[in-house]
Amino acid sequence: VQVPGRNDQFLATRRFFSPNFGGADAAIASYTREAGGSWTERTLCDLPYVHRFGLLKGADGQLWVLACTIKGDAETGVKDDWRTPGAVWAAPLSDRLEEHTDDNQVALTCVASCQVQNHGFWTAPDRSYALIATAAGVFRYTPPATPEDTWGVTCLIVQPTSDIVMNDFDGDGKPEILTFSRFHGDTLSVWHEGEVKDRYELVWTDPEKREFLHALWATELDGKKVAVIGNRKAGRDLLLVYYADGRYCVDVIDHDLGPANCLVFNDGTHDRIVAAYRETDQLALYTVEA
Repeated sequence: VQVPGRNDQFLATRRFFSPNFGGADAAIASYTREAGGSWTERTLCDLPYVHRFGLLKGADGQLWVLACTIKGDAETGVKDDWRTPGAVWAAPLSDRLEEHTDDNQVALTCVASCQVQNHGFWTAPDRSYALIATAAGVFRYTPPATPEDTWGVTCLIVQPTSDIVMNDFDGDGKPEILTFSRFHGDTLSVWHEGEVKDRYELVWTDPEKREFLHALWATELDGKKVAVIGNRKAGRDLLLVYYADGRYCVDVIDHDLGPANCLVFNDGTHDRIVAAYRETDQLALYTVEA
C-alpha cells in the first residue's frame, strides 16, 4: 500500500505466505527509498497472521492503518485450522513512518475480535472507509472522526464471503458490492443496496461455478465500470465483469493460467491490466485497446 502523499514509501505485509503455511511471525513493514536510491525496510508493527490491510483517513484528516489477521493461531501441520478466529486491528499513524522500528512500533488497538476467515479487504478510493469480508459477511469500517470518537462498524451483507469490491456497474449512482463466496469459493455475485439504507440485496449470481475465485480489482475501462477477476483452479481464467443491456456479463480475457492477483492502471496513454499467475509462475501485462 503506497503511503498517501509519498512517492518514496509504501507498506507491505511481511512473512505471511498462506492460510495454511506460516504467519505466526508476520508483520507490517514500511519501505522507504533513500537519497541514494536504495530501499530501507523497517517494522511498523508485529502482527501474527496479518493478511490484508489498508490506509484510511478520518474526517479530521488523521491517517489510520486498519489490518486484518486471518486467524489468531494455528497448529503446525493442521490444514484449514480455523479454531482460533482472527481480528481487526487499527492504529493512528504520523507522517513520519520511518521513525517506527522493531523497538518503536505503532500501538495497535483491537477494533473487532472473533473474525473467522478474516480475508477480504477493499479500500474506498477516498480512503474514508473499508469493506472487510469474513465467514459472517461483509462489514464497513469507518475511522473515528475525532480523537475522542470510535470506529464505526456496519454489517452490509450476511453471507460467508471471501473477497469484495465496490463499483457502480449499472450506473444508477449507487455502487454495488461484488463478492466471492464462500472462503476461496466458487460463487460470483453482485449485491445492490435496497430501500433500507446499508442493507444490500442479492441481484445477480453467475450461473457458472468458478473454482477458487481469488483475483479481484474494480476499475473503469473505456468508460465502463467493471471488475477484473480470476480463479486459480478448473478454468483458471482471467475475466471481465460488467453491466450491459440490463444484465451483468462475464467475458474471458485469458484462460488456463490461474491468477492469484490482478490490478489495472493507466500509464498516460493506455489502460493496462497486470495479472500474477500463481499457478503457472507468470506475470502478464495486457494493454486495453479502445
